[in-house]
Formats: sequence, structure tokens, C-alpha cells
Amino acid sequence: METTRDTGWNRVAARAGYVAAGWAVAFALVHVYWLADGRLGLPEGRSVWSNTPLLVIDVIAIPLCAVAAAVALAPVRRWGGRVPAGLLTAALWGTTALLVLHAAPSVPDWFALALGSRSPAELDAMARFATFGYEPFFLVGGVLFALTSLGRRAGRRPAVR
Repeated sequence: METTRDTGWNRVAARAGYVAAGWAVAFALVHVYWLADGRLGLPEGRSVWSNTPLLVIDVIAIPLCAVAAAVALAPVRRWGGRVPAGLLTAALWGTTALLVLHAAPSVPDWFALALGSRSPAELDAMARFATFGYEPFFLVGGVLFALTSLGRRAGRRPAVR
């Protein structure tokens, strides 16, 4: 049997879980906005309704974000104790990996921009949108889910009989 001890690390993880859930809800709302033909945040002249792949991604992303919010809250809410530990661990780390890997293609651009070997003017509209818009958002989500996952493990210890 395992118990949870209160450590600074699991308090950080609990906060990260709440913020990760908020991140997922915010991301779902962005997709709802785009589905309602909102264009703010999209490259100029783009709409999800004029781009079938973006439309499909948008429709799929909304329920996935809702699931991600529940996954982020499960470790920090009492009802999460009913979720099998292995399933929750897989969901947390799977979400972390998905979000970090999604942001990975922009890392070379971030380094090139930070080192001054590339300027934002050299990036086309889609690359600017990815590099400064949605990829940092994905990376932040990945870090939040990783903190939630790590803190969940750090706060566990075998029960003393």
C-alpha cells in the first residue's frame, strides 16, 4: 500500500496539475473559437473551414483537450484515486511526450533565433506562426504535464505497517 506524503515537490506538482488542466481548457477554447470561424491566432488569410486538415485537427483536438484536462486533474483531485494508477501514469506521460514532441521541430529555429544566426524576417508566415505561436504553447503544456507526472511519483512512498 502506498500513502502520499506532503512534500514541496508534490505541492508544485499539484499546482502544475491545475495549471495543466487550465492549459488544456484554454487550448480547447481556442479550437472552439477557430471552429466558430475565428481567425485570431491563425496565419493571415487562414481559416479552419478553408483548410480540411486544419478542420479535422480542430474537431479532434476539442475532445482530446477535454480528456487532457481530466488527466491533469486526476492526480490532484480525490476522484482521481479511482483511476487505475498504471492508466493514469501512461496518460500523463503519453500526454507529456505528445506535447513535447509536437514542439520539437521548432527547437532549431528557437536556437537559431536566440543565437542571432537567423532573424524572424527569414521565417515564412507558417514558420513564424509555429515558432512564436503554437509550438511554445505545446512545450509549456508538455512541461506542465511532466511536472504533474514527476510530482505524483515523488510524493509516493511505501506505507509503514
